[in-house]
Amino acid sequence: MNLDWLDAFLVSGLFYVMMVIGLALLLHLQLGLARIANFGVVGFWGIGMYAFGVLFVKVDWPFGEVWAFLISVVFGTVVAGLAGLLVGWLIADLDIDGVLVGTLGFATAVWILATTEQDLTGGALGMGGLGFPYDIGSVKANETLWLVILTILVAIILYYVSRVHKSPYGRLLISIGDNEPLARSLGKAPFQTKLWLFAVSSAGMGLLGAMYGVNERFLETGNLGIDITLAAMVGLVLGSTTRMWGAAVGVALTVGLFDVVIQFYLPLPREWYTQAIPVLREMVFGGVLIIVLLFRPYGVLGDMRRDKLMRRMHGG
Repeated sequence: MNLDWLDAFLVSGLFYVMMVIGLALLLHLQLGLARIANFGVVGFWGIGMYAFGVLFVKVDWPFGEVWAFLISVVFGTVVAGLAGLLVGWLIADLDIDGVLVGTLGFATAVWILATTEQDLTGGALGMGGLGFPYDIGSVKANETLWLVILTILVAIILYYVSRVHKSPYGRLLISIGDNEPLARSLGKAPFQTKLWLFAVSSAGMGLLGAMYGVNERFLETGNLGIDITLAAMVGLVLGSTTRMWGAAVGVALTVGLFDVVIQFYLPLPREWYTQAIPVLREMVFGGVLIIVLLFRPYGVLGDMRRDKLMRRMHGG
Protein backbone atom coordinates (compact mmCIF):
# COMPACT_ATOMS: atom_id res chain seq x y z
CA MET A 1 0.00 0.00 0.00
CA ASN A 2 1.37 3.40 -1.02
CA LEU A 3 1.08 5.85 1.87
CA ASP A 4 3.41 8.54 0.55
CA TRP A 5 0.51 11.02 0.67
CA LEU A 6 0.09 10.50 4.42
CA ASP A 7 2.18 12.59 6.79
CA ALA A 8 3.89 10.43 9.43
CA PHE A 9 3.64 13.28 11.95
CA LEU A 10 -0.11 13.44 11.36
CA VAL A 11 -0.44 9.70 12.09
CA SER A 12 1.51 10.14 15.33
CA GLY A 13 -0.52 13.18 16.36
CA LEU A 14 -3.86 11.53 15.60
CA PHE A 15 -2.82 8.44 17.57
CA TYR A 16 -2.18 10.59 20.63
CA VAL A 17 -5.47 12.45 20.19
CA MET A 18 -7.46 9.20 19.89
CA MET A 19 -5.73 7.74 22.95
CA VAL A 20 -6.57 10.81 25.06
CA ILE A 21 -10.18 10.67 23.84
CA GLY A 22 -10.34 7.08 25.11
CA LEU A 23 -8.92 8.13 28.49
CA ALA A 24 -11.32 11.06 28.70
CA LEU A 25 -14.29 8.79 27.95
CA LEU A 26 -13.31 6.49 30.81
CA LEU A 27 -12.73 9.49 33.05
CA HIS A 28 -16.21 10.68 32.07
CA LEU A 29 -17.69 7.56 33.68
CA GLN A 30 -15.77 8.24 36.88
CA LEU A 31 -16.01 12.02 37.13
CA GLY A 32 -19.04 12.90 35.04
CA LEU A 33 -21.42 10.25 36.35
CA ALA A 34 -20.20 8.99 39.72
CA ARG A 35 -18.33 12.17 40.72
CA ILE A 36 -15.04 10.32 41.35
CA ALA A 37 -12.36 12.97 40.76
CA ASN A 38 -9.54 10.75 39.51
CA PHE A 39 -6.39 12.87 39.15
CA GLY A 40 -4.18 9.83 38.71
CA VAL A 41 -5.20 8.78 35.19
CA VAL A 42 -1.55 8.55 34.14
CA GLY A 43 -0.91 6.08 36.96
CA PHE A 44 -3.40 3.49 35.69
CA TRP A 45 -2.42 4.19 32.09
CA GLY A 46 1.26 3.86 33.00
CA ILE A 47 0.99 0.71 35.08
CA GLY A 48 -0.85 -0.99 32.22
CA MET A 49 1.83 0.15 29.78
CA TYR A 50 4.74 -1.02 31.93
CA ALA A 51 3.09 -4.29 33.01
CA PHE A 52 2.54 -5.10 29.34
CA GLY A 53 6.06 -4.05 28.36
CA VAL A 54 7.87 -5.92 31.12
CA LEU A 55 6.04 -9.18 30.47
CA PHE A 56 6.42 -8.91 26.71
CA VAL A 57 10.12 -8.03 26.72
CA LYS A 58 11.51 -9.82 29.77
CA VAL A 59 9.84 -13.23 29.40
CA ASP A 60 11.38 -15.81 27.08
CA TRP A 61 8.17 -16.95 25.43
CA PRO A 62 8.04 -20.55 24.15
CA PHE A 63 5.49 -19.74 21.43
CA GLY A 64 4.83 -17.18 18.70
CA GLU A 65 5.11 -13.43 19.14
CA VAL A 66 1.42 -12.83 18.47
CA TRP A 67 0.36 -15.00 21.41
CA ALA A 68 3.04 -13.42 23.60
CA PHE A 69 1.71 -10.02 22.64
CA LEU A 70 -1.92 -10.89 23.39
CA ILE A 71 -1.08 -12.45 26.76
CA SER A 72 1.01 -9.41 27.68
CA VAL A 73 -1.80 -7.01 26.70
CA VAL A 74 -4.29 -8.95 28.82
CA PHE A 75 -1.80 -8.95 31.69
CA GLY A 76 -1.31 -5.18 31.51
CA THR A 77 -5.07 -4.63 31.40
CA VAL A 78 -5.68 -6.93 34.38
CA VAL A 79 -2.89 -5.34 36.43
CA ALA A 80 -4.36 -1.88 35.81
CA GLY A 81 -7.81 -3.19 36.77
CA LEU A 82 -6.48 -4.71 40.01
CA ALA A 83 -4.71 -1.44 40.77
CA GLY A 84 -8.02 0.34 40.22
CA LEU A 85 -9.71 -2.14 42.54
CA LEU A 86 -7.15 -1.46 45.28
CA VAL A 87 -7.10 2.32 44.88
CA GLY A 88 -10.90 2.39 44.54
CA TRP A 89 -11.24 0.48 47.79
CA LEU A 90 -9.02 3.04 49.52
CA ILE A 91 -10.74 6.16 48.16
CA ALA A 92 -14.38 5.09 47.76
CA ASP A 93 -15.50 6.65 51.04
CA LEU A 94 -13.25 9.72 50.90
CA ASP A 95 -14.35 13.24 50.03
CA ILE A 96 -13.24 14.97 46.83
CA ASP A 97 -9.99 16.26 48.33
CA GLY A 98 -9.11 12.80 49.61
CA VAL A 99 -9.83 11.22 46.22
CA LEU A 100 -7.65 13.79 44.45
CA VAL A 101 -4.74 13.23 46.82
CA GLY A 102 -5.12 9.45 46.79
CA THR A 103 -5.21 9.09 43.01
CA LEU A 104 -2.40 11.59 42.51
CA GLY A 105 -0.36 9.71 45.10
CA PHE A 106 -0.92 6.46 43.20
CA ALA A 107 0.31 8.05 39.97
CA THR A 108 3.42 9.26 41.80
CA ALA A 109 4.02 5.77 43.19
CA VAL A 110 3.86 4.29 39.67
CA TRP A 111 6.44 6.83 38.48
CA ILE A 112 8.73 6.00 41.41
CA LEU A 113 8.47 2.26 40.75
CA ALA A 114 9.17 2.72 37.04
CA THR A 115 12.21 4.85 37.87
CA THR A 116 13.72 2.75 40.64
CA GLU A 117 13.06 -0.81 39.42
CA GLN A 118 15.79 -0.64 36.80
CA ASP A 119 16.13 -4.41 36.35
CA LEU A 120 12.52 -4.61 35.20
CA THR A 121 11.71 -1.25 33.62
CA GLY A 122 15.12 0.09 32.62
CA GLY A 123 14.66 3.00 35.04
CA ALA A 124 15.33 6.47 33.73
CA LEU A 125 17.16 4.99 30.71
CA GLY A 126 13.97 3.33 29.50
CA MET A 127 13.18 -0.04 27.98
CA GLY A 128 13.03 -0.96 24.31
CA GLY A 129 12.17 -4.14 22.47
CA LEU A 130 8.47 -3.46 21.94
CA GLY A 131 6.95 -3.68 18.52
CA PHE A 132 3.82 -4.26 16.50
CA PRO A 133 2.38 -7.80 16.52
CA TYR A 134 2.45 -7.73 12.71
CA ASP A 135 4.52 -6.38 9.84
CA ILE A 136 2.70 -5.16 6.74
CA GLY A 137 5.61 -3.28 5.23
CA SER A 138 6.93 0.16 6.12
CA VAL A 139 6.95 1.77 9.56
CA LYS A 140 4.34 4.25 8.38
CA ALA A 141 2.05 1.43 7.23
CA ASN A 142 2.39 -0.37 10.57
CA GLU A 143 1.69 2.83 12.51
CA THR A 144 -1.31 3.66 10.34
CA LEU A 145 -2.83 0.23 10.92
CA TRP A 146 -2.19 0.60 14.65
CA LEU A 147 -4.02 3.95 14.55
CA VAL A 148 -6.97 2.20 12.90
CA ILE A 149 -6.94 -0.51 15.59
CA LEU A 150 -6.83 2.14 18.33
CA THR A 151 -9.70 4.02 16.69
CA ILE A 152 -11.79 0.82 16.72
CA LEU A 153 -10.95 0.31 20.40
CA VAL A 154 -11.98 3.89 21.26
CA ALA A 155 -15.20 3.38 19.28
CA ILE A 156 -15.91 0.30 21.43
CA ILE A 157 -15.29 2.36 24.56
CA LEU A 158 -17.66 5.04 23.22
CA TYR A 159 -20.31 2.39 22.57
CA TYR A 160 -19.88 1.03 26.10
CA VAL A 161 -20.26 4.55 27.53
CA SER A 162 -23.41 5.08 25.47
CA ARG A 163 -24.87 1.82 26.81
CA VAL A 164 -24.05 2.87 30.37
CA HIS A 165 -25.87 6.17 29.82
CA LYS A 166 -29.03 4.34 28.74
CA SER A 167 -28.95 1.60 31.37
CA PRO A 168 -30.22 1.36 34.95
CA TYR A 169 -26.56 1.02 35.96
CA GLY A 170 -25.84 4.45 34.50
CA ARG A 171 -28.79 5.98 36.33
CA LEU A 172 -27.47 4.38 39.51
CA LEU A 173 -24.08 6.02 38.96
CA ILE A 174 -25.77 9.39 38.45
CA SER A 175 -27.82 8.92 41.62
CA ILE A 176 -24.73 8.06 43.64
CA GLY A 177 -22.86 11.03 42.21
CA ASP A 178 -25.72 13.41 42.99
CA ASN A 179 -26.72 12.15 46.44
CA GLU A 180 -24.90 9.14 47.82
CA PRO A 181 -26.68 9.08 51.23
CA LEU A 182 -30.06 9.05 49.45
CA ALA A 183 -28.97 6.20 47.18
CA ARG A 184 -27.80 4.24 50.22
CA SER A 185 -31.09 4.87 52.04
CA LEU A 186 -32.92 3.38 49.04
CA GLY A 187 -31.05 0.10 49.44
CA LYS A 188 -28.34 0.70 46.84
CA ALA A 189 -24.67 -0.17 47.39
CA PRO A 190 -22.60 2.94 46.53
CA PHE A 191 -19.30 1.48 47.75
CA GLN A 192 -19.49 -1.68 45.62
CA THR A 193 -20.84 0.25 42.62
CA LYS A 194 -18.03 2.81 42.67
CA LEU A 195 -15.47 0.09 43.28
CA TRP A 196 -16.59 -1.92 40.24
CA LEU A 197 -16.72 1.21 38.08
CA PHE A 198 -13.24 2.28 39.12
CA ALA A 199 -11.75 -1.16 38.49
CA VAL A 200 -13.29 -1.54 35.01
CA SER A 201 -12.45 1.99 33.85
CA SER A 202 -8.90 1.70 35.23
CA ALA A 203 -8.44 -1.54 33.29
CA GLY A 204 -9.47 0.32 30.15
CA MET A 205 -6.89 3.01 30.88
CA GLY A 206 -4.24 0.30 31.29
CA LEU A 207 -5.22 -1.19 27.92
CA LEU A 208 -4.79 2.21 26.27
CA GLY A 209 -1.38 2.47 27.95
CA ALA A 210 -0.32 -0.85 26.42
CA MET A 211 -1.50 0.35 23.00
CA TYR A 212 0.57 3.50 23.39
CA GLY A 213 3.66 1.53 24.44
CA VAL A 214 3.46 -0.53 21.25
CA ASN A 215 3.23 2.59 19.12
CA GLU A 216 6.20 4.22 20.87
CA ARG A 217 8.22 0.96 20.92
CA PHE A 218 10.26 2.39 23.81
CA LEU A 219 9.08 2.95 27.38
CA GLU A 220 10.53 5.77 29.44
CA THR A 221 9.53 7.40 32.69
CA GLY A 222 9.16 10.76 30.94
CA ASN A 223 5.86 9.43 29.62
CA LEU A 224 4.48 9.25 33.16
CA GLY A 225 4.21 13.00 33.67
CA ILE A 226 1.05 14.78 34.68
CA ASP A 227 0.48 15.93 31.09
CA ILE A 228 -1.51 12.76 30.27
CA THR A 229 -3.89 13.32 33.19
CA LEU A 230 -4.11 17.04 32.45
CA ALA A 231 -4.88 16.43 28.76
CA ALA A 232 -7.73 14.01 29.56
CA MET A 233 -9.06 16.18 32.40
CA VAL A 234 -8.97 19.49 30.51
CA GLY A 235 -10.46 17.96 27.37
CA LEU A 236 -13.31 16.41 29.33
CA VAL A 237 -14.05 19.55 31.36
CA LEU A 238 -13.93 21.77 28.27
CA GLY A 239 -16.27 19.51 26.30
CA SER A 240 -18.53 18.59 29.22
CA THR A 241 -17.95 16.17 32.05
CA THR A 242 -21.58 15.04 31.94
CA ARG A 243 -22.05 14.60 28.19
CA MET A 244 -20.91 11.47 26.38
CA TRP A 245 -19.51 13.42 23.43
CA GLY A 246 -17.84 15.98 25.69
CA ALA A 247 -14.62 13.96 25.79
CA ALA A 248 -14.25 13.85 22.00
CA VAL A 249 -15.14 17.52 21.47
CA GLY A 250 -12.97 18.81 24.31
CA VAL A 251 -9.91 16.73 23.43
CA ALA A 252 -10.18 17.77 19.77
CA LEU A 253 -10.23 21.44 20.82
CA THR A 254 -7.25 21.09 23.17
CA VAL A 255 -4.95 18.16 22.37
CA GLY A 256 -5.90 18.21 18.70
CA LEU A 257 -5.05 21.90 18.46
CA PHE A 258 -1.71 21.72 20.28
CA ASP A 259 -0.46 18.26 19.36
CA VAL A 260 -1.49 18.25 15.72
CA VAL A 261 -2.08 21.76 14.37
CA ILE A 262 0.47 23.77 16.36
CA GLN A 263 3.11 21.06 16.84
CA PHE A 264 3.29 19.98 13.22
CA TYR A 265 1.77 22.55 10.92
CA LEU A 266 2.56 26.05 12.20
CA PRO A 267 5.82 27.55 10.84
CA LEU A 268 7.40 28.28 14.21
CA PRO A 269 11.14 28.36 15.06
CA ARG A 270 12.52 24.85 15.52
CA GLU A 271 13.72 25.41 19.10
CA TRP A 272 10.21 26.36 20.18
CA TYR A 273 8.98 22.81 19.68
CA THR A 274 11.34 21.37 22.29
CA GLN A 275 11.34 24.26 24.76
CA ALA A 276 8.53 26.82 24.53
CA ILE A 277 5.62 24.78 23.11
CA PRO A 278 5.56 22.00 25.78
CA VAL A 279 5.62 24.59 28.59
CA LEU A 280 3.07 26.78 26.84
CA ARG A 281 0.86 23.75 26.32
CA GLU A 282 0.64 22.97 30.03
CA MET A 283 0.11 26.64 30.89
CA VAL A 284 -2.73 26.98 28.40
CA PHE A 285 -4.32 23.69 29.51
CA GLY A 286 -4.22 24.81 33.13
CA GLY A 287 -5.62 28.22 32.22
CA VAL A 288 -8.42 26.68 30.15
CA LEU A 289 -9.34 24.40 33.06
CA ILE A 290 -9.63 27.36 35.45
CA ILE A 291 -11.59 29.55 33.01
CA VAL A 292 -14.06 26.82 32.09
CA LEU A 293 -14.68 25.90 35.73
CA LEU A 294 -15.29 29.56 36.56
CA PHE A 295 -17.43 30.69 33.63
CA ARG A 296 -18.86 27.54 32.01
CA PRO A 297 -18.67 24.71 34.52
CA TYR A 298 -20.77 22.39 32.33
CA GLY A 299 -18.43 22.78 29.36
CA VAL A 300 -19.04 23.56 25.69
CA LEU A 301 -21.84 21.00 25.31
CA GLY A 302 -23.53 21.94 28.58
CA ASP A 303 -25.23 19.82 31.24
CA MET A 304 -26.80 16.43 30.64
CA ARG A 305 -30.13 17.79 31.94
CA ARG A 306 -29.81 15.91 35.21
CA ASP A 307 -32.94 17.57 36.58
CA LYS A 308 -35.05 16.18 33.73
CA LEU A 309 -33.41 12.79 34.04
CA MET A 310 -33.97 12.63 37.78
CA ARG A 311 -37.65 13.60 37.37
CA ARG A 312 -38.08 10.78 34.86
CA MET A 313 -36.35 8.33 37.20
CA HIS A 314 -38.61 9.24 40.12
CA GLY A 315 -41.81 9.53 38.11
CA GLY A 316 -42.05 13.32 38.27
